[in-house]
Amino acid sequence: MTNRATDAPANAAETRSPDQPLISVRNLKMYFPVGSLLSSGGRKVLKAVDDVSFDLFPGETFGLVGESGCGKTTVGRTLVRLYKPTAGQILFDGTDIAGMGEKELKPYRRRMQMIFQDPYASLNPRMTVETIIAEPLRLQGMSKSEAHDRVLELIDSVGLKRDHLNRYPHEFSGGQRQRIGIARSLATNPEFIVCDEPISALDVSIQAQVINMLEEMQERLGITYLFVSHDLSMVSHISKRVGVMYLGHMVEIADMEEMYLHHQHPYTQALMSAVPVADPDLAAATQRIVLQGDVPAPIDPPSGCPFRTRCAHCTGRCAEERPKLREVAPGHLLACHLNE
Repeated sequence: MTNRATDAPANAAETRSPDQPLISVRNLKMYFPVGSLLSSGGRKVLKAVDDVSFDLFPGETFGLVGESGCGKTTVGRTLVRLYKPTAGQILFDGTDIAGMGEKELKPYRRRMQMIFQDPYASLNPRMTVETIIAEPLRLQGMSKSEAHDRVLELIDSVGLKRDHLNRYPHEFSGGQRQRIGIARSLATNPEFIVCDEPISALDVSIQAQVINMLEEMQERLGITYLFVSHDLSMVSHISKRVGVMYLGHMVEIADMEEMYLHHQHPYTQALMSAVPVADPDLAAATQRIVLQGDVPAPIDPPSGCPFRTRCAHCTGRCAEERPKLREVAPGHLLACHLNE
């Protein structure tokens, strides 16, 4: 029997240029209707993601950072089509999957997976470990014997024991549960995985083990990661490039080194100033930028620049015109009027 769960990724990888994006996101919008009907007959809209664009290249880790509620998790879930976007394009190997129905999406489902933030909530407590990991393979039509062999490979690769297969999620620690989730995400040999804060719910002693495992698998399998996190220190360790989001908008994108040395957006500057520094002398010389006010509600965002209500450099133009993401240096994109 042909291994239908693994044929497509290998064939696609062989024909793709390393300079060609695996995924191109163009003007992505994800709006959610909230509340009761208004007198006008419509409903209020929460703009979780509003006109976001970026590229993901084969084998890289793209870090996505920002405050809680900025829309970064929604971006990840929309890319793997857990949500159908309100507008925009998601080009996977040049094919727009944004508007596809479930039948059309099925060949792409096995090529993109997700590791969820909470290892306690993302595993079905009524299913054994083997059933959890084998479920994607079963949905893709793999036979029971082939799926069992594949599950054994995956259990070995994530550092779990084979006698764990018949146990249930409540019998494992948080780190072990996340390894089960990672094994499930790898089942169909995906090319792209969204890592939605995969270590935030784990003890610090376990976090490094999970990160090292993700890096080893990327080196061995060539997986592309979107690494969603609010921890800039961890993002800087694992990511090649990073995008900064604020209130549903992408405000800055750059290589990790460029972002650390030459970050230009006022919001990015505030984030970077909050990163702990190990050197006490350097830490004492670093000026912390404390933002004033609260993040505006995405259901009623400010006009113009989304950051203007908390920006110390705001001008009249910032209230009237939303800045566009533009290239200010090779590979460095910025959305700010002050730097034009």
